[in-house]
Amino acid sequence: MKHPKIEGVIEKRFEKINEAFDKARLHFHEDDIRIFRVKVKKLSACLQLMNNAKAHRHSVKLPQKMAKLSQLFGAIRALQMQQDHVQHTIKEKQFRLPDSYLKFISDQILGHMENVSKHINGTQPFKKEQERLLKLLPDQLSHEAILEFVRTESDMIEKLLSPVFPADKSFHEARKHLKNLLYISPYINLEMSELSPYKLLSGFEEIDSFTKLLGNFHDLNTALYCLHTTVQKIEPDEDEKETLRQLEQTWIEAREAFRIQIYDDLHGIVASGRTAESLVEWPVM
Repeated sequence: MKHPKIEGVIEKRFEKINEAFDKARLHFHEDDIRIFRVKVKKLSACLQLMNNAKAHRHSVKLPQKMAKLSQLFGAIRALQMQQDHVQHTIKEKQFRLPDSYLKFISDQILGHMENVSKHINGTQPFKKEQERLLKLLPDQLSHEAILEFVRTESDMIEKLLSPVFPADKSFHEARKHLKNLLYISPYINLEMSELSPYKLLSGFEEIDSFTKLLGNFHDLNTALYCLHTTVQKIEPDEDEKETLRQLEQTWIEAREAFRIQIYDDLHGIVASGRTAESLVEWPVM
């Protein structure tokens, strides 16, 4: 990949980020925030790939301001998702509404929104960072550098998923590396089957399905973490305490059901690894 194409890819990613950012900051809708953060993650994956250009002296990484705003928006979305988790579970299980808990979350969301507004200057907050980043792009991205990045991501995925009992954090990290492979796939001359370390994760649909399962598990872990940290900052009455305990138990059971499903999928996925195959069937560096 030559410099003009590299520059075009990054410019297009910034264009999509700017469009998504304008929508996200307008009303702070959960799905608009999700789309903005996905666009940022796609740029980040592209930049990680660019860093494998051996002839390039300078590191290219996600602009600091963009990373900070993505983090702030992420905090808002996590709390919005917590509201959704609570409302859905309350409706399904007919629990009592935890009023003080929900009010605290709403107040936290408003505080984060104000914080986001403080970090936004003008209508093009990423323009200067885009100009600086374009000057740091490599002259070219060789096929060897692409293969090295793919192998590094694949090795990390295998390392994270190979233990008998992978840590909860490992599931989340493996999901991020799998997403990286999805995000860079449109820009490199490799089939999806050549990117994944596993035969059972050799297509977009298979990777997307497994990452969604890992995402559901992570969402419940986040919901439980938010619940445990937030209750220390409120003073619920005894009835609300009981509701919060019921929420915790319901989410733990749902999370463990996802864990069992992940283990079931992993049994086949790990067995389909390419490590036992002929080197001819795996890209040679």
